[in-house]
Amino acid sequence: MIGDYDIEVKLVAVTPNAEKLIEEAGRLCWDTQDKTGTVPDRIQKWIEVGHETMIEHACATFYIRCSRVVTHELVRHRLASYSQRSQRYVNESSPRFIEPPDFTNDTYVAQLFQNAMADCWWTYQQFLEHGIPRELARYVLPNACETQIMATWNFREIRHIIKLRTSKRALPEMRAVAGEIRRIAKEMAPQVFEDL
Repeated sequence: MIGDYDIEVKLVAVTPNAEKLIEEAGRLCWDTQDKTGTVPDRIQKWIEVGHETMIEHACATFYIRCSRVVTHELVRHRLASYSQRSQRYVNESSPRFIEPPDFTNDTYVAQLFQNAMADCWWTYQQFLEHGIPRELARYVLPNACETQIMATWNFREIRHIIKLRTSKRALPEMRAVAGEIRRIAKEMAPQVFEDL
């Protein structure tokens, strides 16, 4: 659970010694390798002046459980590798979906949403029982479907995602996901993410 959403974000892997690698890459640019480790905020100073190419050398992989609404937005970040739970090969007969908290504030809206979800899964199940393959039956499943995705991004792209997807203009569920990515990123590489 993140905020009011039944979603999950976990760090799966990160480049070993990421901050050291980043500083070494940056120091190479100025031929100042002998100063590695002598300026504690060196990476942040480079970021402040817009020199961010060196942070592309480090990557992190996240497991994210959320709605397909969010994954449709995440995969727009093209500097990445993604592996997502397949509705083509996985039987979705068990209704699993993400309900926006705003829907639960109004009994009528909550019931409309629950009815819509029930109708989608009932129709999906009917298609399967009538021999329709999963890859076609999935056409009736909603964007609210819970899904899982593994995403690998370099640190520069993670910074971009955090800046863009934690904005008040972003989808609330996406803000929750990006906010958790930010929290994790600040722990895994504070020199790179502390300003966000």
